[in-house]
Amino acid sequence: MKILSNIISILFHPLLVVTYGVLLALTQTYLAEYPTSVKLAILGGTFLTTALIPGLFILLLIYNGAATDAELTDRKERAVPYLIIIISMLSCLYYLYRMRMPFWLIAIVVGGCIALVLALCINFVWKISAHSLGMGGLLGGVMGVCRIHMMNPYVGFIILIIGAGLLAMSRIYLKRHTPMQTYAGFALGFVSVFSAVSMSYLHLFIK
Repeated sequence: MKILSNIISILFHPLLVVTYGVLLALTQTYLAEYPTSVKLAILGGTFLTTALIPGLFILLLIYNGAATDAELTDRKERAVPYLIIIISMLSCLYYLYRMRMPFWLIAIVVGGCIALVLALCINFVWKISAHSLGMGGLLGGVMGVCRIHMMNPYVGFIILIIGAGLLAMSRIYLKRHTPMQTYAGFALGFVSVFSAVSMSYLHLFIK
């Protein structure tokens, strides 16, 4: 059970969630019509800015003793990594803007940035689950986009909800978080991203 919990935690690591979201957008929406080379450039740029580079910085912090482990178990060690991830998200935001991505896709990253800033503030007084934050944001982004485009991929919703539940159970089983910390993280991620994507709908009427 411990091995399975660790595998789930790695597969749904917060640094990978944005890449998953962009991958879904590039394969399940009209963006699937883009040439393969363009989709690879978008996906590669997203992975580079939101996963690889911040991941390397966090490993550097661990190497220098500024962080104990990659899980950032100690709440007091999370401030700098959060700032690194926020900056990486802003870099991704600029990259997607330069690639002329639709506003609703950019709004997903904006919502993620908002969730991370709020999580950073909360972290000073209480530990919140970054893993659940990421999954909540992913589900919120998917539901927000589906709401805009009048889509109802209920099977996809079920898979994401089950995945979020398994992830929360894994974090609790590994004693990384309490149930309330996972609930709070999921709710914060979902509300922030879903609200940002839903509000992006107004952009369609602003010329």
